[in-house]
Amino acid sequence: MRTPIKLVALLGTCTLVGCASSDPSSDVPEDDLLAPPPAGAGVQFRMVAMLDPGVEIQRCKLFVVPPEGLNIQRDEVRFSSGSHHVLLYETPYAELPTETRHGVPIDATQVHDCKDGPQGEWEINGVFAGSQSRDGASFLGELPPGVAVKVPPGKVLLMNTHYINASAEPIETDARINIYTIPDGEVEIEGGMLFHYNPFIDVPARGASSARMRCTADQDISVVRIQSHTHSRGVGYVAHKVDLDGEMTELYAHDQWENVPTREFSPFLEVKKGEALDYRCDFANAEEREIAQGLTTKDEMCMLIGPYFPRSPMYENCHTKEGLLAATWFGSGAATCAEALSCLGEAKAADGGNGPRSFGCIVNSCENVGPAISNVIRCQWSAGYGACAEACSQPGEACESCMATACKADLDACQIATCG
Repeated sequence: MRTPIKLVALLGTCTLVGCASSDPSSDVPEDDLLAPPPAGAGVQFRMVAMLDPGVEIQRCKLFVVPPEGLNIQRDEVRFSSGSHHVLLYETPYAELPTETRHGVPIDATQVHDCKDGPQGEWEINGVFAGSQSRDGASFLGELPPGVAVKVPPGKVLLMNTHYINASAEPIETDARINIYTIPDGEVEIEGGMLFHYNPFIDVPARGASSARMRCTADQDISVVRIQSHTHSRGVGYVAHKVDLDGEMTELYAHDQWENVPTREFSPFLEVKKGEALDYRCDFANAEEREIAQGLTTKDEMCMLIGPYFPRSPMYENCHTKEGLLAATWFGSGAATCAEALSCLGEAKAADGGNGPRSFGCIVNSCENVGPAISNVIRCQWSAGYGACAEACSQPGEACESCMATACKADLDACQIATCG
């Protein structure tokens, strides 16, 4: 199974340094948005587009980082009304792509619709900056003196907006992200951005459920602030720190899916190697259809995002050094690990193992078996931690046989893990 993350007429303009709107038709006063940073102090990323009445859409635009690279020390975000979020993502591209991941040709220098979300159209590694609040409370905010998020020269970044026009008239949307930088000589510690994403979400029609994930730190880090991200069915969120003895301390809780609050840590939150961040998203579904994890606004997401230092590329996305997911997922139901495993087998036959039925097998398992079922998932997703890569290059009996051997210890532990 592949891991899910590794998320009209157009009038598009976007600049790096020195761009400001002079369009008199804009209904947003210039003073309410952002002037670019002073020359030499940073760059501005901007997206302007027209949105027809009654339309909800995500849009994207790709940018190339300047030749000197970026040492990001803080960000500032402003956008015209009607948006849920404005984000600046990191991609793995070293040059502007000419087509989406689906092979659709596109002029990446222009604003374009990304109806499947940014992750659905492009490869995404993480997020650098952005906001879910028009008031400007941003993901990155300001880092301590001497700490900066480093972006290599020539790296491709992706700016993403999600707008809804509930009016009867077309509107012009205007979103701006200012990135403020410091010189190389002032960077003492490289920072990073936590981008923890839970792929196991399944909310029944006219029902409710929760999605919970834990990620254990591979080194000592200091967390500056954290923020949640869900879509419109998110009705609750709570994050905890888990110490070496397993004791959980609540860090952050709220019930907002838009205009999301941030939790600032002063002093910074110290997470030692072996400790963990554990977060849960609660969902309520008023629709007549099942809602599962996915990349569009018709789907749901459950994330923990926030700046920290020093950087750990593995912990940032909750991966191992080998690039495997290192999370532990906890269900909120009553199924044992063996029952969840049987459920996954049935779901694989029905939807290939990467759909709502599979996600529901984890969501409906009991909390106690989280570590056991997570170990099985990691073994299966990694083709037996690489031992079955060749055998599983094609689905079939050889793959199943190899996986049964390579994952035997995890499968055996799952069979005896109970909810008691």
